[in-house]
Amino acid sequence: MGIILTLLILTIFVIWIALASFNDYLPKWACTILGWHIAPKKPGFDGVNLFGICPRCGKKVLRDSQGNWF
Repeated sequence: MGIILTLLILTIFVIWIALASFNDYLPKWACTILGWHIAPKKPGFDGVNLFGICPRCGKKVLRDSQGNWF
């Protein structure tokens, strides 16, 4: 039982990593379901935050301290 659960968790982890490496090529559901946005083509800066529009979903996104867009 423990080996099967470990293999299932490992398989899910490998699939997750594979999806993350192809983030720029995923369809719109990557933004809506996973929240993985693409960097805007023309980012703006308001004095505090970098912001822009995600080219994949068209939603306004902000950049966090680790460089991720949400």
